[in-house]
This record gives sequence, structure tokens and C-alpha cells, in this order.
Amino acid sequence: MITVLNTVRKAFRLEGEILEMHPLTDGGIHGTYQIRLKTGKNYIFQQVNTSVFQNPDAVMQNIVRTASYLEKYVPEMQVLHFYQTEQGEYLFQNWRVMDVIHGYSMKTCENLYQIQQAGKAFGAFQKAVSGMDSAGLVQTISGFHDTKAYFQELLHLKSSLPEMEILRNWQEQACFVCDCYQKGKLPFQVTHGDMKCSNLLFDRETNQPVAVIDWDTVMSGMPVYDFGDAVRSFASNVSSSETDLSRVGISMPKFEAFVSGWLSECPQTDRNLLIPSVFSVTVELAVRYLTDYLQGNIYFRITHPEQNLIRARNQIRLAQELLKHQSEMEKFL
Repeated sequence: MITVLNTVRKAFRLEGEILEMHPLTDGGIHGTYQIRLKTGKNYIFQQVNTSVFQNPDAVMQNIVRTASYLEKYVPEMQVLHFYQTEQGEYLFQNWRVMDVIHGYSMKTCENLYQIQQAGKAFGAFQKAVSGMDSAGLVQTISGFHDTKAYFQELLHLKSSLPEMEILRNWQEQACFVCDCYQKGKLPFQVTHGDMKCSNLLFDRETNQPVAVIDWDTVMSGMPVYDFGDAVRSFASNVSSSETDLSRVGISMPKFEAFVSGWLSECPQTDRNLLIPSVFSVTVELAVRYLTDYLQGNIYFRITHPEQNLIRARNQIRLAQELLKHQSEMEKFL
């Protein structure tokens, strides 16, 4: 691997031999390494997974365009910086190189103040990119966050699992938000596409948010889905792989903390869709997990054959809990 990484280093014109290399395994899609060169500088070397992102050049086009926009109009925001080859390309054999943004990420967060600050950081990002022309970005994943399309894929599969019937009965309700956008009632805008706890870096000394990371899914989308996905991530009691379904639920203190932070930066005009979006995103993920399980676990990375089924059951339980707390959640808006 060191030979490969040195070839990448030379392609991006980085001086100094590789002194240290550390694989980063937290991300579930790309092959990622933190590299320290003899010059003392640190970089991230990442090989794009082309099974997921079949047009990596378009992914980089979206990222660079978004970074350029933010650097111009929101210069105080920390943005991702990628290097170019001598030919002016951002990819070399599907490898890319970016500066390290120092900080730490978490899969879950328990500190209510940090959750509120996370809400502010994600809300600020959403507000910042809302001024971009979403038509200028490429749809790098066909049907991404198209809840209706995910349902259609699942319901074409044959299964006697009880989860199939639960999801089938939720189809209309879960697709309500998606319908509003697809029917032109609300405009598509630039969105992050994957707002979750692990995609926010915090400063190691102040514990304040430093930067929103992982822009691979930045494209035209539904901004309320960014909110819904972030709430699903921050306000859930446990991770999506929790096997004890009795522990799965929504933490109202966490929900209140995140929402107060988000709305302080990004007061949505379509607030009536914010709470439904949390349900929609959660059910959508359950649909995707169950689909992947029935198709042989071809998309999500797993550690055992039943993991995607467990994840689907977990998200179904979370959706049930969201419905129970819906009126309580609406009070915070």
C-alpha cells in the first residue's frame, strides 16, 4: 500500500516522502488514510468507492463548486480543500487528496450543549448553501432520497417477513414529503445529503463544531430531509445496529437541543414538513436496509449476514416511537 500511496503523493505534487500512514476505518464507503509526510504536513488520501459513486468526477465537481461558493460568500466557514494533479484534475485513478481538518467526530453525542451547537452548525451549512443554484450540481446518485423509488424497489421483492407489511402500510405517509417536492409544491435546493453525527468535526479543546465534512452527496435535494436525517442521528437513543429494540427510541431533550440550534441559524419557511421529514427519512432508511438484506447485502457494509435486517427492525421501531412523540415534537416548532 505504501507504494500506491507514494504514487498518489507524486501525482498530486506533494513534497516529502511518507513518514506515517494510518487507515481510517470509521467511514463505511471509501478507503481512507491519514498521511504524514517528512515535511511535517498531514493529508487525507482517499480512494473513492466507484461501486457507490459511479461518476467520481461529478462528485468532485459538486464538491469543488460548493467549496468555491462558500469561500466566496461565507468566508468564515471552514470548507474542504482538495488538491489537483499537474493536469488540473482532482482525481488520480480515483484517489483524491485533501487537507486534514483537525478535530474529532462521534457516532453518537450525549452532551446536550454539543447537540445544540451541532444543530447550529448543520443549520448554518444548510442556510449557506441555500443560495446556490442547485441546477448547477450533478445528481451523482440516481434516485438519492427518492423515498417513492426506494419503496418501489423493496415492494418488488418477495418476502414473508412481517417488516414488509409494516413498511407497506407506511408507504403513503412516508412518501408525503417527497411528493410535496416532486409535485413542485416546494423547490429543490442544494443539500448536504448525509447530515449525521459522524459528519461533523469538533475541536478537541473547546468541543465546539469545527466543520461539516463528507460532501460526497452534496447535490440538489430536499432541505427538510437534511434536518430529518440529522434529528434521526442526534436524537436517537441508540445506534441503528442496536439489537435490543426495547432501547430504541427518541430522546426529547436531545431533540429539543438540536432543533433549537438548527432553527437559530436556519428558520425554515416549510416548518410544517420538518417533523414529517424525520419520520420519512427513518422509514426510508428502514426500507433501504431491508432491501439490501433481501438482495444479499450488496450496498451497506456488514459484519454479519443478519445485520441489515437488524438495522431495518431498529429503524422501524424508531419510526414507531417517532409517531408516538409527533405531537410533542411539534410543540418545539
